[in-house]
Amino acid sequence: MSTTNTPYNWSIHAIPAAYMLAFPPYLYQFAKGMAASNYTATNIVPRTNLESLKTKLDTRTWQKLARARGAHLNALEGFPLFAAAMIAGNYARLDVKEMNFLAADYLAARVVYTGLYMTVKSEAASYLRTGAYAWSLAIPLYVLWKAGNRLAEQV
Repeated sequence: MSTTNTPYNWSIHAIPAAYMLAFPPYLYQFAKGMAASNYTATNIVPRTNLESLKTKLDTRTWQKLARARGAHLNALEGFPLFAAAMIAGNYARLDVKEMNFLAADYLAARVVYTGLYMTVKSEAASYLRTGAYAWSLAIPLYVLWKAGNRLAEQV
């Protein structure tokens, strides 16, 4: 494992960081939903709040909350692939500098994706979000491919 100009491998630390990136959109959705509903939403069965608020909130507010929930769920859906990639890349002893870069690149892609998911309101601009999603998906797939190649070379 190369450590040239790299004092520490941060790629494993990126795993909890990526997981935590899923929660700001959820907290936003929950807090805004509670406030917008005059605190009639419930924490007892929180997954039903968004649907139950659809008839109680104006369309614009509800759509904003729905986008936040979508960003949250998408981050959770993509998390296992990223975590597996970081573990596999380290197991295969991929270059530390590259692993750090790819981990940071993934986190940046997820921040951009979440920001776009929560703010884009036009069909045309939604394709920017799709591009950010593809960017965030390509990174762990690339790492898994490289890890597979490295491990195949060792057999």
